[in-house]
Amino acid sequence: MAYTIYPLLLGEVEVDYSFLVWQTDCGQATYVPATAFLILGADRPVLVDAGFQSPERVKEYSGLNARQAPDQTLEAQLGRHNLRPEDIGYLIHTHLHLDHCGLDYKLTNARIFVQRRELQYAAAPLFPVAFYDRLDIARLVNDLWNQVELLDGDAEVLPGIRTVVTGGHTPAHQMVYVELDSGRAILTGDAAYIVEMNVRKQIPFGYYVNLDEVMAALKRITREGKYILPTHDPEVHRLYNNGLK
Repeated sequence: MAYTIYPLLLGEVEVDYSFLVWQTDCGQATYVPATAFLILGADRPVLVDAGFQSPERVKEYSGLNARQAPDQTLEAQLGRHNLRPEDIGYLIHTHLHLDHCGLDYKLTNARIFVQRRELQYAAAPLFPVAFYDRLDIARLVNDLWNQVELLDGDAEVLPGIRTVVTGGHTPAHQMVYVELDSGRAILTGDAAYIVEMNVRKQIPFGYYVNLDEVMAALKRITREGKYILPTHDPEVHRLYNNGLK
């Protein structure tokens, strides 16, 4: 199966830089992209993660600042590929923080893959509660329930596309491995934020639920990925804006 991956820029969220790289530039606020990944080449288009509902909702619910230009809506970003939200056939979630699943409700024809344990935790999180928007989670267990396929561990979702559970960032966080003609791409979700710092220098990010799992995932990414595509690294858009095959 010949796949192509396109990063979709669905807005930006402001965080302290030390959230991205442990104990580095504390107090320095920075905007990072909220990226979804479009994968073409399967029988239907695949999306990995789905951004946030709106900048206003992010601020209201989590207290974080967010912004979104008119050309960063889901409709506008998919439109670059002559697609509409209802054309997406598969949605794979790395995890269920509010900047990753806010637009699920627009993907009316997508099969939604998520780890069972991630959805269970999202319904009653210990910390940070404000990162799980209850409306997003309620939609998954009610309005969208018939579209949800629960995973219990690593799984091959489609030929050449598989999920790999890491934990670390959330209890059942998962990455997505995509076998391209030119090598393996790892869509890391939030198992890594900044490739240069987290992966190449093996410095963890500042927020996690299990440090051992974080470090194991960073080592695994180094060993197993030719292309490394985190959700929040601006370099992804510079390097792969025109697609990765």
